[in-house]
Amino acid sequence: MSIVSQLQFRWRALVNRNALDTELSAELSDHVLRETDANIQRGMSPAEAQRTARVEFGSTQRYKEEARDARGLRWLDDLRHDVRFAMRMLVKSPLFTGTVVVTLALGIGLNTAVFSMIDALLLRPLPGVRASSELVQIYRTAPGNEQFNSSSIPHFWDVRKRSTSVFSGVAAWSFAPMSVSASDRPQRVFGNMVSADFFTVLGVTPALGRVFGPAEDEGRGGHPVAVLSNAGWHQLFAGDPRVVGRTLLVNGQNVQIIGVTAPVFHGPMPMVVPALYMPLMELAHLRPGSESDFENRGNNYLNVVARLRPGVSLTQANARMTAITTELRAEFPNEYKERGINLVPQSKAGIHPMFRNAQLGLSAVVMIVVALLLLVACVNVANLFLARASGRAREMAIRLSLGARRGALFRQLMVESLMFSLVAGAAGVLVAYVTIRLANTITLPIDIDIRPDLTLSPLVLAFSLGVTLLTGVLFGIVPAVQATHPSLMPALKGDAPGGASRSRVSRVLVVAQMALSIVLLIGAGLFVMNLRNATTIDKGFVSDHLLVGELNPALAGYASAAAEQLYQRVSERLSALPSVRSVAFVEELPLGLNGSDGGIEVPGYTPRSGEGMSIQYAIASPNYFKTMGVRLRGREFTARDDSAAVRTMVVNRRFVDRFWPGQDGLGKSVKSGSRLYTVVGVVPTGKYKSLGEDPLAHMWFAQAQSRTLGMFVVVRTVGEPGAFVATLRSEVAALDANLPLTNVRTMDNHLGISLMPARLTGAALGVFGVLGLLLASVGMYGVTAYSVAQRSREIGIRMAVGASGGAVIRMVMRQGLTLVLIGTGIGVLGAIMASRLLSGILYGDNVLSPVAFGLVPLVLITVAAAATLIPARRAAAVDPAITLRSD
Repeated sequence: MSIVSQLQFRWRALVNRNALDTELSAELSDHVLRETDANIQRGMSPAEAQRTARVEFGSTQRYKEEARDARGLRWLDDLRHDVRFAMRMLVKSPLFTGTVVVTLALGIGLNTAVFSMIDALLLRPLPGVRASSELVQIYRTAPGNEQFNSSSIPHFWDVRKRSTSVFSGVAAWSFAPMSVSASDRPQRVFGNMVSADFFTVLGVTPALGRVFGPAEDEGRGGHPVAVLSNAGWHQLFAGDPRVVGRTLLVNGQNVQIIGVTAPVFHGPMPMVVPALYMPLMELAHLRPGSESDFENRGNNYLNVVARLRPGVSLTQANARMTAITTELRAEFPNEYKERGINLVPQSKAGIHPMFRNAQLGLSAVVMIVVALLLLVACVNVANLFLARASGRAREMAIRLSLGARRGALFRQLMVESLMFSLVAGAAGVLVAYVTIRLANTITLPIDIDIRPDLTLSPLVLAFSLGVTLLTGVLFGIVPAVQATHPSLMPALKGDAPGGASRSRVSRVLVVAQMALSIVLLIGAGLFVMNLRNATTIDKGFVSDHLLVGELNPALAGYASAAAEQLYQRVSERLSALPSVRSVAFVEELPLGLNGSDGGIEVPGYTPRSGEGMSIQYAIASPNYFKTMGVRLRGREFTARDDSAAVRTMVVNRRFVDRFWPGQDGLGKSVKSGSRLYTVVGVVPTGKYKSLGEDPLAHMWFAQAQSRTLGMFVVVRTVGEPGAFVATLRSEVAALDANLPLTNVRTMDNHLGISLMPARLTGAALGVFGVLGLLLASVGMYGVTAYSVAQRSREIGIRMAVGASGGAVIRMVMRQGLTLVLIGTGIGVLGAIMASRLLSGILYGDNVLSPVAFGLVPLVLITVAAAATLIPARRAAAVDPAITLRSD
């Protein structure tokens, strides 16, 4: 074959080559060309020789496919070899493997556990509910940027009736405390009072019996039936499969059990599990004295949920709600003045939309902290891998000298890192499982069944796998790059195992580790101090020596007048005891889960446009402010403030400053509903809904002039209040053995509800901070020990020419602490910036705490110095003769 023919043949092969198969086509052309030349030598014509060569070696496409398959198999073989090699490396150094796995498992496990909390609070759809993405929560809006108010019964009925074009169903529910007795075991539980279509709207099917139907939504008080939750079924009837048809005594009335919900359904609110469900039409039975709520548009306590019709968007539903608001405002101008309707998708509702920003903020903070902990762990492990790479420098240099590709070596080292991270990820899932089990045992000091319900869901496990793989890349990539770029000649001779470049990278990693640790530790310190600020913040009352308990005579069948007499007898009986200083009653305790508000008018005051005139209130008995230790200007409520007397009220300082600035407020008039009240007392502004709230206006009405269903008894004791619990129970039982006394606890325990977020966050971040300190100290020790090992020959020479052990220690310490100080400075700057972001969720104004920003760096520097001192002393103890002889 002539040279011209060969060139023409090669040109045609190049033209017909696919870009992806360039190398394969080249191999094909070479094969065909060689065989064609051989056939010409055998006497064939060029065309016949080429045709024969093509037939012999098969078609071009078939050859490419076979070659491609061979290449794929070779790639799989290489990967299989890398995995086997990585497994051998895992087993070869058990101490190194154990250190890496434990370090990473802590970071991965804690990240997984925190993400499971975020999943339960913000991401997971309501369990046991059909297509929860179609559900929306319906809230009422009010002036003053109140976007998430509850609904009244008439308002719920109107929305349900007028929204059939956009909703396939609208249901309502509300928590209701109930006194129940099953199998002669009286107890107090929390249930849900629901509209009859509640289960239909949510798409919930029963495990036993049936749920409510349209019949339970007709007529008032004629449907004494209940559906048990799975938890209530086991709590009240020990899971008896024949429970349907049995009766349960609820608030003194026999109620028939008609069904049991499936175990997967936990109720309409995440983490809160009711014991049973009863129809809304049983309102008079569940909330004695509330019959007028069927007509009262201003009594809002219902939560409303709706299901969008197929094809209806949220925008269309909002447009219909705007039209409904306009219709209702025309029919009821006073009730709907400056009020509207707000729709919130179920996926964004969480526990309650008003808490969503707080949930997001707190979740983000905790997630960032555990991510920092994982980064510290990654930097720590990267330094360990970098130190190990120095021992393999000669191996890598030999392999490169023999023709190994750097890409293949890099791939092998990355596979090793990923194998380490996968093993650590499996251990991290175990850490997360244990952490989640502990978190699920947390209980609040209340009677409501709160279940965190944290699980290793598929989404959480997928997150854990993603974090595991990312971790393997983060700690493996820098050592892999360094290990595959050794200085060949020195490495082959073994004279420079690490090289100056590797030393610089190691020092950079130390600085990064110190900086991250400082940010983590200062953040943890700020939250621990935040807990102290929360416990010492001025709440507006003195919590020491206070015992509280909830009495609800209406649940035991007491009429209003009989209940007032009972409260009086309880007060007289307890006040006569020498261990009691004072006794009082209040409808709602400050800083609890519940609260009430009511609209007011202040004569002579004109509200600004959009200003809310709905004020938080409580109903209190005589001696309430004295018992709570609240300073009072004016007078307390007295026994003379009864239904026949002038209506009286007590307000706080914020109320006075808002409506009568510059005046004392005493003797002023306030209209609430249709009644006019006179201010007889003014108290300092305290905390009523949360410890971090801005100053709020608050008012109190006299117990004898208000309708009450249940009251908290507040007892100020001489000694420790916890020792008075048995006495309180016995004194109440002596008056009526069937009267439920619940939620008995000290005021300090009651405040645990408000302090719970701060306590949990402080405890968690405190643990994370200690782990970060431990990782930082271990990392500092490892890097210093590696540096000393690298410089053993240099140290031996220094000591041989007269350097003292102290001089060697100072040299090692100086170099190590220089890195620590640089990292500390960077970390403090980062912590200052982070603290600015945390200012919105910390109590108090002193975010730049001198204790946190002064003590934490000092502790870390001290620990790092101790970690550096150990290898420094070891270096000073080296015999120079042995070191020089070995080199």
